[in-house]
Amino acid sequence: MSRPAVSPAPLALAALALPRPAPFAAALLFALLALLAPLRAGAEPKVTARVRPAEVEVGEPFSVEMEALVERGASMPSDPELRLPANLSITSGPSIGTQMSTQITGGVVSTQLGISASWQVVASKPGRYTIPAPTIAWNGKRLAAQPLQVNVEPATGRRRRPSNPFLLPGGPMQGFPWPFGAPGSLFDDEEEEVEDQAPELSLPSEPEPVAFLRAIPDKTTAVVGEQVTVSFYLYTRASEITDTGDLRQAPAADFLRYPLLEDPRNERPVATRVGEHRYMVRLADRLALFPLKAGALHTGTMQARVTARRIGSRVLRQSNDVVIQVKEPPIDGRPSGYALGDVGQFTLKATVQPRQIDQGGSVAVTVQVTGTGNFPQSLRVPERTGLEWLDPEKRESIEPRGGKIGGFRSFGYVVRIQESGAVDLGKIDFPYWDPEQKRYVVESAPLGTVEVNPVAPPTVASSTPASRAPGGDAAARGEPFAGMPGLRASLGAYSPPATMPLDGALFWCLLAAPPLLVTAFGAGDRLVRRTRERRAAGAASPARLAAVAQREAEEAAAQGDLKATAAAIERAVHRAIEAATGLRSRGVLLASLPGELGQRGVPEALSARVSEALAACEAIRFEPAAQEGGGAAAAALVEKSRAVLNDLARWKPA
Repeated sequence: MSRPAVSPAPLALAALALPRPAPFAAALLFALLALLAPLRAGAEPKVTARVRPAEVEVGEPFSVEMEALVERGASMPSDPELRLPANLSITSGPSIGTQMSTQITGGVVSTQLGISASWQVVASKPGRYTIPAPTIAWNGKRLAAQPLQVNVEPATGRRRRPSNPFLLPGGPMQGFPWPFGAPGSLFDDEEEEVEDQAPELSLPSEPEPVAFLRAIPDKTTAVVGEQVTVSFYLYTRASEITDTGDLRQAPAADFLRYPLLEDPRNERPVATRVGEHRYMVRLADRLALFPLKAGALHTGTMQARVTARRIGSRVLRQSNDVVIQVKEPPIDGRPSGYALGDVGQFTLKATVQPRQIDQGGSVAVTVQVTGTGNFPQSLRVPERTGLEWLDPEKRESIEPRGGKIGGFRSFGYVVRIQESGAVDLGKIDFPYWDPEQKRYVVESAPLGTVEVNPVAPPTVASSTPASRAPGGDAAARGEPFAGMPGLRASLGAYSPPATMPLDGALFWCLLAAPPLLVTAFGAGDRLVRRTRERRAAGAASPARLAAVAQREAEEAAAQGDLKATAAAIERAVHRAIEAATGLRSRGVLLASLPGELGQRGVPEALSARVSEALAACEAIRFEPAAQEGGGAAAAALVEKSRAVLNDLARWKPA
């Protein structure tokens, strides 16, 4: 349990306000301040977390954000971590930043420093998920925030408006125009003369007015496995844009993809000219794509929703679909063992440990591929009699380096050697295509020799009838069959061996009883739980609730309460519609209800009767003139609703 943070500043001010204390009291006061100071410095960070939005659809990203603050002078927290349940996955993050909070209490200013972290998460299935509390490292231990809840609905295609532009946590960047910051912060006057900062991004005309997306590849032809870098730019006219968000990446289904931007918010927008207008251009995404097959491969389009005064609210904008013409490296001169897709610039290094073993032992062979490009998934090992190569253990560190994907991937093999003497392990060859030199390169790593000490095979003692004879020395030599009885010398009746008390059927019944009892108990428990679940589901089903509401309407009609009767019948009809069609009609306007029912196959006559019943209930509830009639009108309304409910219950979709 952490100690509360106590600030010694108020105590010091109080000491100055008091009359001059005696020497002993002054010493006691300063000792108290000295004791409270380390308590303040050693207080644990205040860790908080949140998820927004808390209600999303399947495939709609949401943010998980965490903040950890400590008093000034204390050690800073680090290493934020987020663990997700099944069906939730992290698409980006963590994005880490610094935070500062200042508070004034009793005239004393206290400052807290810390870090913030955010992750972008996507759900693949609907449901209500509990996200375990995010954690942070501080002073050798991990501190947790609180667990989070998110409700994921099935995808409907109607996307919600995100809480932040570009779905990036932390809000828009201050000091930049929308979509990069607060509206109207810079370049409010479109005609203001500002020097073009990126003339290479200029265009002779606008593909779309006010805002558009543009994808620019560094090349349009490549071989299978060669890196293609595609940059996605967002062009906006700052004086027009009021909101931009819901940014979706290009799918690039036929490519192996690596993101090259750690955080798009760090990319500063630049000014350029498109036609007769000045635009602000921001690098929204940059991907390193490795083609997986030959042909005309499409990257797909990046999408964004734009809100502007001239074009309206949440207008869809899509980038151009980049087409990369991909072919295989040339067949002529292709070395033996080349695997399609091994493209880049690499070096090969191998180590063998130990160099001296006993016959039948193993050595560890580690082969490391270092460089840039599309790293190999496997290597060809030298196979020969007397050597057994086990499946390798892979380790890697592959990340963007200066616009290219580079690092290393190592393969750790265990090799068993059955021969003796100086055993040559051979060499490992790795052929690849170098796109810079336009030729094949074969990297080789010789493994050298291993000194294998021979091991004498175990001796097998000879067994003869004389050695097994009674009185022989077979038992002294350790033969396994020395104690076997000799051959029978005369005929006689067979004497079966004595049986154990639990031998036979009784033994097998006792052996099988525990698992059978466990199985029977488990099946019974599952049956009871399913029965309870069915009963609970039936009690809360729309058909059940419709019947309950109908009974309430009959009771209200018997009492002559026309308004209560109309309210109960309205609930019953809505529940019956939900039970028959699955449509939650309470959220549908009465004028649109026949069309919604018709889309679900309900006959036109039945749809009209349903609408009439709901219209009659609505008139009784909200129009004083329709509330006359008392019990007779309530009884007639109940009979009319009963007929509608029966027809809905009997109707089945075609």
